[in-house]
Amino acid sequence: MKKILFIGSPMFCLVAAQHLSPKNEIHLIELHAEIGMPTSQPGFIHDFDLLADYLTKEQLLFLKPYDNQPGWGLRSEWVTKHLAMNAANKGVHIHTRTRITSIENQNDQYLVNYLGAGPQANNHLLVDIIVDGSPYVPSAPGGLQHTLPEHLNFQYPELGVTTNWFGGTALTTDCQEVPEQAWTFDRAEGLSEVWFEGKSNWTPKHGWIEYIESLLPFTASQRTIDAQITEGKRLSGAIL
Repeated sequence: MKKILFIGSPMFCLVAAQHLSPKNEIHLIELHAEIGMPTSQPGFIHDFDLLADYLTKEQLLFLKPYDNQPGWGLRSEWVTKHLAMNAANKGVHIHTRTRITSIENQNDQYLVNYLGAGPQANNHLLVDIIVDGSPYVPSAPGGLQHTLPEHLNFQYPELGVTTNWFGGTALTTDCQEVPEQAWTFDRAEGLSEVWFEGKSNWTPKHGWIEYIESLLPFTASQRTIDAQITEGKRLSGAIL
């Protein structure tokens, strides 16, 4: 049995954690107080059936996927929360509102020191493998960041070149005409997601319901929930 630490909670980390949890001790450290909030992943999936291996039938119905052929629009934060809950039910130790202060080699393992993780925490972990998903999670309040050394041999996702994106949620009725360069899709609750590479100079008539700046893959196919699931499976296979 290996001890494996995931830093950050993007979907690919949660998928990999589920795959690895039966035969390993899995920990996940997240700066934010709540997994999935704020979201950083567009809520678009081509093959909705991919989620059936990770979510229950009730959870899939709760997502209310909206037909945007050739795919589906939904709230990505709901997917992330369900993945986190199911990972915890499979024994994954999730430490929210927790910041890594240092990582150092100790023989063939990593000694991870941290602040947070609740009043009963030991404030350190000794692990065999570290997967760094922190660049794919939005910045924490107050500018808090993990202290991560660059010279250690972590596992990293293979999602290609990434660039900065602006993503906003607005009333679908306000999104009938959007700039040509925008990537937009509709969701069931009468809202649409509109994503721009870089900055947005466009504002919907009634304003943004919510918006965020996020680091996303440059390649369109890698910006989907499908790609997150595929990468989680790849990572788990590389670690096993």
